[in-house]
Amino acid sequence: MNTEYYPEREGKTLEFKVKSPHFASLIKTCVAFANGVGGQIIIGIDDENRKIVGITDIERDKLFENFPNSLYDSTTPNLFAQMYEKNCGEHSVLIIEVPYGLKKPYFVKREGLPNGVYLRIGSSTRRTNQETVEELYREGRRITFDEEPLQQKLEILSQELLKGFYGTHPTKNRLLADKIITQSGSSIERYYPTVAGALMFSEAPHQYLPEALVICTRFGSGNREIIQTEEIVGALPIQIEQSFALIYSWLERDFSLQTTQLLGRGLIPKDALREAIINALIHRKYSTPGAVKIAVYKDRLEIFNPGGFPGLVNINHLGDGTTYLRNPVLARLARKMRLVEKLGTGIRLIFDSCKKQGIKTPSYHEDGDFVKIRFYFEPSKNTKSTSGSDAILKLIELRNELTIKDVMNYCDISRNTATRRLNQLIKGKELVRYGKGPSVKFIKA
Repeated sequence: MNTEYYPEREGKTLEFKVKSPHFASLIKTCVAFANGVGGQIIIGIDDENRKIVGITDIERDKLFENFPNSLYDSTTPNLFAQMYEKNCGEHSVLIIEVPYGLKKPYFVKREGLPNGVYLRIGSSTRRTNQETVEELYREGRRITFDEEPLQQKLEILSQELLKGFYGTHPTKNRLLADKIITQSGSSIERYYPTVAGALMFSEAPHQYLPEALVICTRFGSGNREIIQTEEIVGALPIQIEQSFALIYSWLERDFSLQTTQLLGRGLIPKDALREAIINALIHRKYSTPGAVKIAVYKDRLEIFNPGGFPGLVNINHLGDGTTYLRNPVLARLARKMRLVEKLGTGIRLIFDSCKKQGIKTPSYHEDGDFVKIRFYFEPSKNTKSTSGSDAILKLIELRNELTIKDVMNYCDISRNTATRRLNQLIKGKELVRYGKGPSVKFIKA
């Protein structure tokens, strides 16, 4: 008998169960799907290896007869789910499909608010907090956080920055239309800056939104020793430009004197780095306190930003063009400022530019309420030659210097094999060894 496996992996909109669990567990997952963008629970698939094992007649009958009413009675607002069977080769599975919820937040009735509110974080169902409950209320009212008012005076908006964007001093009607300011709920004569307005046009948005800044850190070879740390503040366009300039200066390698300037080649493509920084600052979750953090290590660069992937964006299908905006006002302003060219193309640009430069494809990680992109300072795997020498030379082009451990990890070879190949390159006058003992390193000859 052929073993069959389900083609998709668990994620924000998909959950596997090898058999029917206690209804309480299913109800929590249904609540999480309704609070997100909907999803499916498939019963009859092993969640550890995606093996299709099928569902028994007893389980199927129990679910069809009892679960819909249990789900409806246990949730507020009341939830409905569509249930049906699907043939997967020799086995049948049962699918519980939960639609996108229009009356958020949904919660488990007996647990109340906020304890009974659940969300999908990656492939996990997790209880949320009061802050996220408020965000779900906004979503239910079709309001986004970036258009919410800040209880601050309009004077926090820089007239110089506004004039630089509009070309002249904008009227209140124009600022209202662009959602840079909004009227007070208690008085039509009172106006407040919006979150987006403060982020784009205040000289110090971090004073009004906790940690609305970027922390850039450069680590030593041990990945713990901090060589340099800088805090980047200011309006988002300024944060983007200054963060990009600083990080790229840390990444430049292979300097050569051309005319009167030292020009270098970055460890990762300029457009990929810039796009990743823009994505982090425009699409992060500003209702969550926490800075965007950019860390440069010996072998990688990581960009961390608060907030998981919003809406329909699935970590398993990144780069497919799916667009779901957490901060639509910020995104619209960024397009007008030409920080963003076309929605839905940023991640694909990052992947394609890294592939073109011949380095390993960046990876995205979503765990808890944050997203992290990791760039690797090593060639893509398909650049390795059968001899291994070309792979070592390609790696040292990016790193400038190597240790035996670097070669072992990248080429997936033993210490003896790595030592032998390095010695061959030294003999061929491709590399030079310096240092002694554990600190020995290799550089280009």
